[in-house]
Amino acid sequence: MKYITKKNLLFFFLTCLSIICIYLLRYSTGSSGSQTYQLGTLRITRSAISGIISGINALIYVLLVFTDYKKGIIVSLSLTAISFISIIISIILSHSIGALPGIITNTVSCITLVTIYSFYKKLSISNLTDFITGQHNRRSYVQEINRKVSEKKSFTLACIEIEDYKHINDVYGIQTGDYLLKITAEKLHSILNKNDILFRITGSTFAILFEPGESPEERLKAVISPSTVSIPHKSDENDDIEINCTLSLIAGIVYSHPPYNSTKDASSILHDAETALSTARNMGNKKLCIFDENMDNSEVKQRAAEFLVKEALENNYFYLTYQPQYTSKEHKLRGFETLIRCRKPDGSIVIPGVFIPVAEKSNLILKIDDFVLRNAMKEFKPLLDKSEKELTIAVNISAKNIGSKDFAARVKKIIEETQFPPENLELEITEYSFAESRNTTIENIKALRELGIQIALDDFGTGYTSIAQLMKLPINLLKIDKSLIDDIESNQNMRDLIDSVIYMGHIMNCEVISEGVENESQIDLLKEHKCDFIQGYIWGKPQSIAEAEVIIEE
Repeated sequence: MKYITKKNLLFFFLTCLSIICIYLLRYSTGSSGSQTYQLGTLRITRSAISGIISGINALIYVLLVFTDYKKGIIVSLSLTAISFISIIISIILSHSIGALPGIITNTVSCITLVTIYSFYKKLSISNLTDFITGQHNRRSYVQEINRKVSEKKSFTLACIEIEDYKHINDVYGIQTGDYLLKITAEKLHSILNKNDILFRITGSTFAILFEPGESPEERLKAVISPSTVSIPHKSDENDDIEINCTLSLIAGIVYSHPPYNSTKDASSILHDAETALSTARNMGNKKLCIFDENMDNSEVKQRAAEFLVKEALENNYFYLTYQPQYTSKEHKLRGFETLIRCRKPDGSIVIPGVFIPVAEKSNLILKIDDFVLRNAMKEFKPLLDKSEKELTIAVNISAKNIGSKDFAARVKKIIEETQFPPENLELEITEYSFAESRNTTIENIKALRELGIQIALDDFGTGYTSIAQLMKLPINLLKIDKSLIDDIESNQNMRDLIDSVIYMGHIMNCEVISEGVENESQIDLLKEHKCDFIQGYIWGKPQSIAEAEVIIEE
């Protein structure tokens, strides 16, 4: 069934039509009957009919080549030869040269077909060839690998990259970069066997498709070792000065075997090879790595997660949930902590642990913080207006954001835009915020407190700041992390530690909240240690804004 395509059906139809034309042409030229046909008052000569049929047949030949230039040239030239022989036979049998124009038409058709075929062949080669190295390009790679997969064949793929290519390109220029690509292509081509294929994928990345069952590690080791390359002089440079650079390659290898599942294609196999390549970057002098299914490619995951964050911000994949916080004694609602979630178009949920660490390594975390802050105020403002309760909405702020000089001004601007009461806003920061940009962070905290905003310190006790320094800061709340709560029932040392944290918090004139509380015995112990507030699944999971409104009304 895979051969029944529109292209193949059209090709078959044109071939049949051409055969019919050849038969009609032979009949019209070989018959010894009348030389004219009467159509009403119109008389049509047999030679005119032959000319029309020959023209139609010539057009069919061209369409065959346009449909599939490889098969089309073979079929059309074969049919032309048959037509040519048929005309010759007709001339011999009829002892007349009336069919001679058909020979000329077929000759012109042959020349036209060969010309079209040559053009398509050059165009096809150009589309599948890298213009710098002259090797196969990525389009060719996709065709070859997908063909191997569809035919269920085993093969070995190596992905090779020039180390520090961008740096060399920046220092010596694009012409030097192109020269290195050519040198690299020559080195790699020198180790190929008869049926191996070299591709330039993109930038400084190459790929080699090796024969089935082959282990090319030793051949690759011979070319990936660093070598000194002399850079050709430009016409305006001093020829006495010799410029050299080190050409060093790294390689990742994938052994691919059937059966192949539906997700296995050229892109996924190249992704596996790039995963091995990324691992090879961190292997010191070895510079060659074989792909393993269990490999953790942090670099590829980082890029994928960054793309997800950008896409989520542009297409509104992010949404907010709110986890309630209660007083430990009266179980009275204090407020909510805002939590961000990501829902992809397919409905799957991406947890913050996947995209937040990635965003923190770039400036994307600033955009996420602003998104959460602005949307939390917009969503929660109507609930505050309807409720007579003094509720707090807590928003987590990254260390990079609280340490930026314009943070307090940006928060003030968002408050003015949303008309959110600042005394109902609580910003959660971590002790890590004081590890970098300490002075800017402290200035921001003081500016925020002057606006009436509350400040909570999360991850208290991680060691970035001394108690003496913390006591000088206008902080309202300390948060005990869930990791400390988990062992509170079975570990006396942990209970003593939590008791000390709560005690220190109260000395600092701060209230203390414990998050991640999951059962009644933990609540009883926290009450015993005079913890002020409770947050956890035992009293409330993260809720939508509509569910949060119901909690407030109750």
